[in-house]
Amino acid sequence: RAARTALRADEAAAPTAPPEAEALAKPPESFEALLRQAQAASLAAIADGHRLLEVEFPPLPTSVLEDASASAYDVSDANVRLAVRFAQGLGVPAAVTVPDRPELDRALRVAGGRRTPYANVTLHSLTAGRSVLSSSSGETAPANTLEGFFSRFNLERVGRSEVAPLPGTQVYVVITASCQELPDVERLWAAEEGAAIVLFNLKLDTQRGDLGLPAFPRKALQHRFLCRAKPAYLLRSRSYSLSLARPPFLLPFSGALFRVYPEPFQTLLDTGTGRYRRVATDARRPALGEFKEKLRQSLKIDETEKGKASDVLTRGYKTKTWFEEDAEGLDESDDWRT
Repeated sequence: RAARTALRADEAAAPTAPPEAEALAKPPESFEALLRQAQAASLAAIADGHRLLEVEFPPLPTSVLEDASASAYDVSDANVRLAVRFAQGLGVPAAVTVPDRPELDRALRVAGGRRTPYANVTLHSLTAGRSVLSSSSGETAPANTLEGFFSRFNLERVGRSEVAPLPGTQVYVVITASCQELPDVERLWAAEEGAAIVLFNLKLDTQRGDLGLPAFPRKALQHRFLCRAKPAYLLRSRSYSLSLARPPFLLPFSGALFRVYPEPFQTLLDTGTGRYRRVATDARRPALGEFKEKLRQSLKIDETEKGKASDVLTRGYKTKTWFEEDAEGLDESDDWRT
């Protein structure tokens, strides 16, 4: 553990690679271009031996996502359509996998009722039926205590006999899985050693943050499983604001963390003209707070223009979440960072 801590300290001290160091992929200008990038990146990661991949991007245009009339079903349906097209372009037997039968019924409606929309793509349910709550390590919850009450809901869903692999599948594209359903995905990953699993638009940053809360799986799920998810393709947008001492007093800014495996992670500033400007590249995935700070520094705001609040108040005391920090070195793999 001490060696790992020292290694991380050296990596943290390493300078950021200059943006002009090499010709890197550019953000796509259409969903078709995005899918081609994601497919090529995923196939490259699989060829390098990675079996658990993360693919994350906005499934709908920003204008639609920010529309108050847009619902979770709109996002879910868009992910079904995109996942089917993504899987089709992989050129190998693939299963677009949803958590359960009700989700499969809805996915089938979106796909026009076809269980096999393409010759190499099948719509599939991860579980054959309703999952059960139990402990992955055989532990039982304390009885008749408040801790015991919440522990019952914190036990991970195993449903070992419920997980239903699809014979002949080389790639599972998992969509619409909630945090409580991720242990079922882990069981699939353990059972299908010869197949790759793509965690497709699951918002893993948010899901990781929920681990350990009542009614959610334990944080150990990150340390033993989600830490192995190689970021094959990321286009993750974020919006922020900066307080100023004079009009307009509040300066909004936004950007995206962009990664096409095996290239490094790019921090991109939204120029407001529909284009991005690269401001940094990193061999390791920057924490959310670090990403925000890179964008803020790229604005080149005169210090006298900034509001009077201290940097601690404007940027926060902590810039890393518990899973980004991994203070105790519990992650069994660094794949999710590289």
